[in-house]
Amino acid sequence: MGFSKASLWGGGLILGTICLLGCGPDPRSRFIVEVEAMVQKANEGKHGELESALSKPLVEKIRSEGWEPKAALVVVARKDREQLASYRLSDVSRFEAKEYAEVEVMRTTGEGEKRFTVPFFWEDGKWKAGAAYRDGRAWEAEDF
Repeated sequence: MGFSKASLWGGGLILGTICLLGCGPDPRSRFIVEVEAMVQKANEGKHGELESALSKPLVEKIRSEGWEPKAALVVVARKDREQLASYRLSDVSRFEAKEYAEVEVMRTTGEGEKRFTVPFFWEDGKWKAGAAYRDGRAWEAEDF
């Protein structure tokens, strides 16, 4: 009994999928991949797609300041375009699997680089940007 190339390829694909889902990267690496995808969306000017990455407390905070999240993201996108800004993940300064994390992000413009720290919380099965740090500090990033 022989195996065709197609059946070998299909079997390899199935085993590879199982391994990736069951034996994939550690939780910290998966978190980094998720955050880098968010950074990439911002760099591509797809800020509106980041609305789903905002935690419920951050959405409430944005609304308490008189903004709708989508409108706030549009303003950030416009400012990024005007300043030719780009972002990159600099460091994961704190990581607690499926609970809490803090990342340092670099924002680069023609005027130089600025670093800011973003808190993330595990919410509804995803990592989402938080409104405050776990230790109670408010996330009040200075204006870019």
